[in-house]
Parts: sequence; C-alpha cells; structure tokens
Amino acid sequence: PYSSIVKILNSIKAYKISIDIPTGLDSDKGFTEEAIIADLTITLGELKKGLFFGDGYTFAGEVEKGSIGISTDYFQKFTTMEYLVEPEDAFNGLPVKRKNLHKYSAGKVLTIAGSGSLPGAAVLTAKSVLKIGAGASILCFPKSVRSLIHKKLDEVVVHTYNDNDKEFFSEENVVELDEKIKWADVITIGPGLGREKSSTKAVLKLIKKYPSKKMVIDADAVFALGKGKYRKLNLKNKILTPHFGEFANLIRIKTEELKKDLLKHGKNFTKSTGAYLVLKSSPTIIFNPAGEAFINTTGNPSLAKFGTGDVLTGMIGGLLSQKKDIEAAIISAVYLHSLTADILVHNRTEYDILASDLIDNLPRSIKFLQKSIV
Repeated sequence: PYSSIVKILNSIKAYKISIDIPTGLDSDKGFTEEAIIADLTITLGELKKGLFFGDGYTFAGEVEKGSIGISTDYFQKFTTMEYLVEPEDAFNGLPVKRKNLHKYSAGKVLTIAGSGSLPGAAVLTAKSVLKIGAGASILCFPKSVRSLIHKKLDEVVVHTYNDNDKEFFSEENVVELDEKIKWADVITIGPGLGREKSSTKAVLKLIKKYPSKKMVIDADAVFALGKGKYRKLNLKNKILTPHFGEFANLIRIKTEELKKDLLKHGKNFTKSTGAYLVLKSSPTIIFNPAGEAFINTTGNPSLAKFGTGDVLTGMIGGLLSQKKDIEAAIISAVYLHSLTADILVHNRTEYDILASDLIDNLPRSIKFLQKSIV
C-alpha cells in the first residue's frame, strides 16, 4: 500500500511540499527505494543531512528551514561530522596574492597525464592549474605523440618523456622525471593516462617513491590503486578524486551498496588511509582524514560531461600549490568549479556547457565569490 500511495502522489501534476523530509527518504543516509518527489521541503528544527546528497538531493527539491520553537542554543550542545560548504568556506581557500610574488613562488604544479589515445584530458588539467592562479604548470607527456597537444598549449610548459613509441607513461619514466617531480609543489596525475599495466605500475611506484609529496590522484591513477593496492600505500598528503563508480570499484563494493551509505564508506576510507577524498557526485562530497564530510552546495547537471573532472583536478592542484591548508584548498576548488557552471547556466543551458567553458569562465566565479564576501 505504501509504495502504491507514493507512486500515485508522484504521478499527480501538482506542486508538492514535504514537511521535515520527503516521505520514504532516510534523513541520515540520503537513500530511498521509494519516496515522494517534492518541489519544496520545509525541514523542522535543523537541517537534515540526508536532504543534501544521494537521493535526497533529487527528491527534496528546494529546502527551507521551518521553526517549531526550538532555540538555536539547544543545538549547540550537539556535535557533527558533516557540514554544508558555504561561500565563506570557499573564500578562505583562496590564497592572498602578495605583491612580491614571482612565478615560482606562486605555486609549481607538475601534471602527469594524457596518452596517445586520450590527449585532451591532459590539456584541460594543465590549463586549469594556471587559471586558478598557480605560477608554473608543466605537463609531462609521451614524446612520440607530442604533436597531439603541441598547438593547444601556450602558457603551459610541455616536458616530453621517452615512451619508446608506446604512447603512454611507464615505470622507467618515474626515474626519468625525478628532477621535475622534486621541483613541483604538487603533482596532478591520472587524467587520460590510460590503463596499461606499465602505467598502473608507474603510478604505484610514484606514490611509493615520494610519500610526502602532495598529489592529486584522478581517473586512471585512481584505477591503478584498485584491487586493494591502496592499502599498501602511504596516502598522507594525497587527494583522490574519483567519481561514484570509480570509488565503488576502488573499495570493491557495488554502486548500489555505496549509495545506501555514502557517508560511511567515504569516512571509513579516509580514516583508514589518511587520504583526502573528493567524491564527485551530485553533489560532490569532500572527506578528510578525521572522518569529516563537507557537502558542496553549488553545481548543476551541465557538469555531467567528459572533461569536467579533469578541470577540477587541475583546479585542486593549482590551489593546493599556493595554499598550505589542504582541506581549504580542496573545498575552494570544488565550490568554484561548480559555481562556474551555475553562473554559466544563467545565460546558457545545461546542455551546451563544455569543460573548456569552465576554464574560460573561472575568473567570473572567483570575482563573484570575492564580491559576495567583501
């Protein structure tokens, strides 16, 4: 009867208001098998975390807080490990640009990305590094296919490594790039790297050889840590940026199981590894090694497109190279990345926005954030 009633109510073309939470939604886990699809949810007393991620993000609609006479002082005695990202949080992650900066003191990022079959991802990542304010961006790319990106990068320095016409990153290249790796404040690795056995071994070798180096690990580099390999690595100072499916594969569970308790699995991963996790979803959630979760509050469906994650990887790496506070840099990059899409949608559509549009319009979202805080 319950399921039938919910289906009937959802089929009615009327404006639907849910009180506290949509019927059928888990207010803590943001999961449901059958729930009311609300246009507006008036949640009582305090916000419920399940309204802002997972199924709650879709089913709750617009969320407003309704008073039932409980003072805010009452809630002060409770502690929480989950937070909504607000503009002030994102602003705090932006570095102060000192007048005596030069290009090498403004942040140095080395990007190891791209391959013969996937060159575009590397270009997007390396460009994003500079657009978020880093002073120096070097892209390491297979020598045999350098022509694929030669005309696409002006400000980014391209350093080619010897790939013996294989068109991908290999273990011997880790040794070859030692000087460049030590030079960089941050390494971004993974976009378009490919999943050749030699490439996955190279990723593992890189992480083992430079345990204290800050790294943003994305896409195919996340894949390289699968089958339990991440358990044998020191992931302190490492930021993993998988999407939903990649994370489920990494921790060896089905996506449906992950969906049922997203926060638990994210927290368990970061607490056990010491890594930071940027779980790209709707919305993106950031987990720190202490087991805290930061739920992003910007973004729209236009981000569900090839290349947008590569841009985010570059943005995180670029901000991280300028900011000592890892958590603050990640939060700011994630917020601004999605805010840029929100700003673009005002004059565009959710259909036509490309990853390159995010790079080109990033200054607009930075300026918007600065003006909204000052």
